[in-house]
This record gives sequence, C-alpha cells and structure tokens, in this order.
Amino acid sequence: MKKNLLTVMLSFLKLGAISFGGGAALIPLIEQEVVVRKKWVDTKEFDRYVAVTGIVPASMPVALCSIWDSRFSVLSAYSYSIPGSFIYLVLLTGFSYFGQTGALYLRYASVGLIAFVLFILFRFIMKNYSKGAIAGIKKQYLLIMAVAFVLTCGNSVNRLALMLFALELPVPLFSIDMIHLILLTFFFICFIGNSKSGVKLCAAVPIAVLFALAVGKRGVLSGWAFIVAAVMLVMVAASIGYDVFSNKKKNPSGGKPFRLNYKPLRNLLIFILIAIVVASLVFVVSGDANVWDFALKLVTSALTSFGGGEVYIGISEATFVESGFIPAENFNSQILGIANSMPGPVLMSIATGVGYTYGNINHGTAFGWMFGLMGISLAVTATSFGALLLFTCFELLKDSLRLKMVIKYIIPVVCGMLISTALSLLRQASSVIIGVGVNVFLSVGIVFAIAAVMALISKKFRINDLILIISGGVLTIVALGVII
Repeated sequence: MKKNLLTVMLSFLKLGAISFGGGAALIPLIEQEVVVRKKWVDTKEFDRYVAVTGIVPASMPVALCSIWDSRFSVLSAYSYSIPGSFIYLVLLTGFSYFGQTGALYLRYASVGLIAFVLFILFRFIMKNYSKGAIAGIKKQYLLIMAVAFVLTCGNSVNRLALMLFALELPVPLFSIDMIHLILLTFFFICFIGNSKSGVKLCAAVPIAVLFALAVGKRGVLSGWAFIVAAVMLVMVAASIGYDVFSNKKKNPSGGKPFRLNYKPLRNLLIFILIAIVVASLVFVVSGDANVWDFALKLVTSALTSFGGGEVYIGISEATFVESGFIPAENFNSQILGIANSMPGPVLMSIATGVGYTYGNINHGTAFGWMFGLMGISLAVTATSFGALLLFTCFELLKDSLRLKMVIKYIIPVVCGMLISTALSLLRQASSVIIGVGVNVFLSVGIVFAIAAVMALISKKFRINDLILIISGGVLTIVALGVII
C-alpha cells in the first residue's frame, strides 16, 4: 500500500486502538502492519529499529513509532499514542457514571484481545525461529531464546503458579528485566565481537553472571551493580579499541567516514516544540504555575523508566503521589485501576491519568482534559527524545560489524522475552474469566482455545487481523456478560 499521511495515520491509530499487552508484546503487532501487510519497511530495517528501541527509556512501542520512518515520525508516534489515552480520558471523565462498568466490559473484551495478542506472539516467534533455521543458526536461536526466557520469566512463572496451584515460588536467583537483558546482549556482542576467542568468552560469562545477580530481582549483589556495569563498560571499550587498532594496522587508509543523519534530530526538535507549545497553552489558559512542575516530573520520570510498564508504575507513584502532586487514593483506585486495562503503553495511560486527575481536582473537568492531553504530549516527547538520539548514534555506526551482530541476534532475545510476556498475558486473561466463576484450569484452556481458533481461521481463510481482534473482543464481552 502507498505510504502517505492518511494511510500512515490510519494504520497507527488502528495499532494504538488494538495494542493490548504493552512493551515488547506490541512489537509483533507493529511488524505485522508495517512489514508484512503494508510492506513499508523490510525485515532487516525493522530489526535495526527493534535493536534501538530495546535500550531506550520510557515506552518501547512509541519509540519504535518515532524512528521507523523520518518522514512520519511525529505523525505515527502521536497516532499510536492517542487512541488508548482518549479512551482512558473518557472513562476517567465518566468514572462516577459508567467508569466502573466501562472498565468491567473492557476487561471482558481484553480476554479476546489478549488471545489475539498471544496468537500474534506465537506467529512472530515461529517466523523468526524459521528465519534462524534458514540462516543456519537454528541452535544459536534456540539457545538465546531459552536464556532470555529463563532470565526474564521469574515474575510470570511465579504469578502463574500462584494462580493455578496457589503455590508461592521463591524469586529466581537470576531474574532480570528487559532493559538489563538487552544490556547483557550488547555486552556479550560488543566485547566478543566476531572473535571466536575462548578467552574472551570465559572472561565475559562470569562478569555477565555477576551483573545478572547484581540487577536481579533477588537482590543478591545489589550493591555491586554500578561497579560491575563499570567493569563491563571498560571491557567493551578495551575490546573495541584493540580491534580498531588492529584493523588500522591492516588497513591504514581507514574505513568509511562517519556521516551524521540530521533527520532524527530535526524530528526531535519538532517533538520538543510541540510539547512546549502544548504546555504553554495549558499554562496560559489555566494560569497554574504547576504546569511546569508537572512537565518536569513527567519528563524526568519517563526518561528514568527503564524496563517497562511495571517499572514506571513504581517510579510514577514516587514522583506524583509521594510528592503530594495527586492524592494516593486517586492514583491507586482510578489511575492504576483502569490503566492496566487500556490499549497502548502503561506509561501513556499513567501520564494521561495523572494529568487529568490534577487538572480535574484543581480546575474542573475541562482542565482535566487539557492536563491529560498535555501528559500525552510530554510522554511522547520524552520517549522520542531517547529513541531519536540513540538512533542517530546507531546511524553513525551502522557499518560496524558489532552493531550488525547486535541487530542479527536481538530478535531471538526479544522472542525469549515474549515467551515470558505471553505467560503474563495468559495469567491476566485467565484471571478475568476466573472472576466470573469459571474454574482456573478451564479458564487457561479457554484462552488457549480462542488463540488457537484465531490461528486456524487466519491460516485457512486469510481473515484480516483487525476483524479477528474485534471479533475476539466482542465474543468475550457477550460470553462473559451472559455468565454474569
């Protein structure tokens, strides 16, 4: 399909409306739209964008939207972010009238929507596993996926075991979040490079183990995290320096000169300008000097949010509740109570909810919407800030062998994380069904059955994904509503 302002806007509005699951789970949805269906980006380019967004703070899918095409960076990031935030504002506005009921039926719909996401995740993992097999690195793919899953599955497995068997498992010795797993991947590849040196491998493994223990949820060596990270950085710098020196001796003329791509930086300035204009308008209309305090709190909290929505929940609570910016009861009962049911990233929902809550309490509903929309703009800008700056650096190093290896092996890492995400989504959907009185094991079977039927229908009849996800949501609203 031809790529223009209208088609891009409609595609990303659709993605924003159906993006349940959050974080890395949304990568397959975006890939299905821009790579498979629309053919706007090839697979290699998309993998490069995933490598960038894997290590930026704030929202991974919004970061991906901001860098996939420099011409549509601003349009796609905002189009993706608006649907879920708009639904959220509507529910918050009518919370006393239909917010509880609306949230309840959204939870019912989420069962079908999550089943669709599980189907998409399975398709994404199998497709990339097949690519690894064709490329002759089938064993490497399996090993990397397995390690990524083991390192990130701790919370998902524990919560699933608690739901199914009422069994409280201890926190695994190695249990890390997404950003630390990506950093470990970068460390291994950047330190070892294309070398098959056993010495480098033996040096990297114990340091990686110490890092996993230091940043893990068990907190075994939590006080050593900074020191181990510094050692890793020195090792990477020394390895790259040695290789550069060796290559210069072999090739005195040097490689290709660096050329800075200014388009990402231009887009970054546009994002910043939009956020400043929106915040200034809210300040002029409301006359509230706390506009700037809200902006500073939101941007700084977003830029320090590494590791996904769960991490940002803790950061946002410390930033907005403990500082007294909004009441704790509003944050816990309304903002978090609905945010996890919204399509799109949790960061966007919380930013919208905090803005609306502050504006509504201090100035009324209309100002609640203004502060909520300002929250969207600030969250999108903060996310795009990190993504576009890092993407500029990646562009400078795009001919680097190490960077090419990172791009090559980042997808099996993501696939391993997605298996963990799938378990978490399975538990989330099953808990909704359990809430209407269905047996716990049967609820899991129902979610699997819906996902399997979607996979079968998609393969046999080539049904459009949008039709599948809408049908799944409507089906579970009706079915669970009837049971109640």
